[in-house]
Amino acid sequence: MLFSKRQIISGISAAIALSAFVLHMPVRTAAAGDAGTFVTELKDNAVQQLTAANGDEALKEERFRTLLNGNFEVEDIGKFVIGRYWRRTSDEDRKAFLSVFEDVLVQRFLPLFDDYATQTFNVEAVRADAKRPEFSTVVSRVGQPTGSDATVLWRIREKGGAFMVSDVKAEGISLRITYQSEYASFLKNNSGDVKKLTQLLARKVKAGAFAPK
Repeated sequence: MLFSKRQIISGISAAIALSAFVLHMPVRTAAAGDAGTFVTELKDNAVQQLTAANGDEALKEERFRTLLNGNFEVEDIGKFVIGRYWRRTSDEDRKAFLSVFEDVLVQRFLPLFDDYATQTFNVEAVRADAKRPEFSTVVSRVGQPTGSDATVLWRIREKGGAFMVSDVKAEGISLRITYQSEYASFLKNNSGDVKKLTQLLARKVKAGAFAPK
């Protein structure tokens, strides 16, 4: 099975983290502050930007796609989740996969924005990576309706004078690792055919299979 119970739970957990991001805003430059400031300012603008859409779902989707492409290392994450099969995949099939992978992320996480937009959010620490100085980890706490806060870690890369999100971990569950595990299993059972994975994901997106239930 392509998407296990673990993957579904992981997706919901990661969505808590994703909901803290701002939509349709310029990337904050590294010179303007540290990674903690970057994450905090994204959070502070999220509710304002979502509210400005006035329930227009098409506009929300457009802004969310801008968010992904402007603040997340979408292509790098896509390469990671495909793993060793990326090198043997044609440029055309790579582009097709990345396009559908973006659709998966949009369908999975966009509907959860409204649910988490009003939750409390606090940055508690910023940890530098001693081995890879371009990376840092922002430690945050996100309030939940149950009253139990979630620990969310943001893996931030300073790249080209700007901050970008490389990964998100909610309660120890990594967005990158979750999708890599699921896709690697499918690819292993299908001779590493990324095109087949893309076709399957496209059918699931069309059927709304990734929307939260």
